[in-house]
Amino acid sequence: MKNLSTSIYTFEKLRQENCVYVDKTEYLHKLITGASQQVFCARPRRFGKSLTVSTLEAIFRGKRELFEGLYIGEQDYDWQEYPVVHLDFARSVMDNIDILKHSLALLLMDIGRSYGVEFREDEPALLFRSLVDKLHEKFGRGVVILIDEYDKPIFEHIEDREDAEEFRKFLSSFYQIIKGAEAKERFVFLTGVTRLAKLSIFSKLNNLFDITMDEDYATMMGYTQAEMESNFAGWLDKAMAEQVTDEFGELLDRAGLLGELKRWYDGYCFAPGCETVYNPVSVGNFFLKKNAFRNYWFSTGTPRFLVELMQRNKMTLMDVTGARLPASSLDSFDVTELAGSEVRNERIVELMLQTGYLTLDYVLTRPQLAYVMRFPNAETEKSFGENLLNAYVKQRTPAAWSVDIWEAAERGDTEQFIKMLQGFFADIPYTMQLDYEKFYQTVVYIICRMCGMDIQAEVATNIGRIDAILRAGQHLYIMEFKLDKTAGAALVQIDEKKYVQRYILPARKKGQVIHKLGINFSYAREDRNITEWQEELVR
Repeated sequence: MKNLSTSIYTFEKLRQENCVYVDKTEYLHKLITGASQQVFCARPRRFGKSLTVSTLEAIFRGKRELFEGLYIGEQDYDWQEYPVVHLDFARSVMDNIDILKHSLALLLMDIGRSYGVEFREDEPALLFRSLVDKLHEKFGRGVVILIDEYDKPIFEHIEDREDAEEFRKFLSSFYQIIKGAEAKERFVFLTGVTRLAKLSIFSKLNNLFDITMDEDYATMMGYTQAEMESNFAGWLDKAMAEQVTDEFGELLDRAGLLGELKRWYDGYCFAPGCETVYNPVSVGNFFLKKNAFRNYWFSTGTPRFLVELMQRNKMTLMDVTGARLPASSLDSFDVTELAGSEVRNERIVELMLQTGYLTLDYVLTRPQLAYVMRFPNAETEKSFGENLLNAYVKQRTPAAWSVDIWEAAERGDTEQFIKMLQGFFADIPYTMQLDYEKFYQTVVYIICRMCGMDIQAEVATNIGRIDAILRAGQHLYIMEFKLDKTAGAALVQIDEKKYVQRYILPARKKGQVIHKLGINFSYAREDRNITEWQEELVR
């Protein structure tokens, strides 16, 4: 069984230490031998971008011995060595624009010295151009340019519009050197979190081959189901020998383990209709952290800025789940727009897609080409919901609540279920609650999702829209919420809109009890909670 690491991003070190490496070199071979030699690919953080760049560097440095047993190692590739300029902006110091320029200049000079090249210039763009010129002249062959995390400096200053714009302008001027030096380049690969915008940073570098949503490269990063099962076979065997349980302590067989892994960590789709992939860091950490189903990828960076944007726009999870994005909007996405005082909901959804909190579900072709969004998996949905909820509550819900509220619903103990919801709302300061029904609906939805419960919101029927459907074992709850009205009015709506009708026969076949549940909230300062609820059972 090979070693496993989630902290090594250097291909050479990964191979030397006999670590699991999921072979993606078929994609890289196709790229470097193809017609397009200036390539761009965006992926969420911790998705293998840096390892991909490092693997390309090893290929272009001619280190064939590292690729024994891998796809490219078996191909008729010449393994010629090329001079490589590898810039990783994640490792740059970027407190302000001057510090970034100084840091970048030092890095370029260090690369030059490693090849025996000296400079007179000290401005980054001029140094960059001079470095490419001198390396080409010295070695008589094209220069390989690899740029990782191209958008990191902007993201570091996204909350200040002036700073973000200053970094954008600098990077735009810096990256245009790549286009001017095309004749002296062997291969260019740029990667980052956000897809390039034709009218923004790369407006002067308009000849990049963008594979971000190209179906031929949709699984170039991340693990397919087959890759996960074959490359981690030994670790799966080890997990089974150690007896794996789900989040509620239920013992899993091998099929159950694979099912839970898929539910928690799979689901990222990077091109319409293409196979989904697992998040690499989540899979690795699952096996390294004693086979515990927890949030690993999400915990590497809390989306505070995203949560603040959603709060400012009074957005809820229902606004992003199933959201639709015109295909054309991604071509004009400019991350600096998010630093403004007014940000459209559509832009927030776009950012969530590009940063991995949402993924593609399916494509609509009418009335215009559009992408429909969904959360990739349980890890992302639960974790993002928890972060959004924690923006309102004083403290995290005790872990025991997850099991207690779940068990109450499964027993059909509606009174206890409501009491626990009331306890949760009591922890939300009145100053942070919002005076609209959708806020309370969202909180209930998030709580249930956090607890691993099967809940759907805004379920459309032929004559209305059900606020929430909760499935809990032998109990099915049809819930309608009201704000500063009555629970009775909620039940009347359930009956008038005939919400129960479509569920009666399926519920009887399963032996389920249907709970018509009306819940009223009050925004009055002395309440700010569930003030009344009524229930009718349908057997």
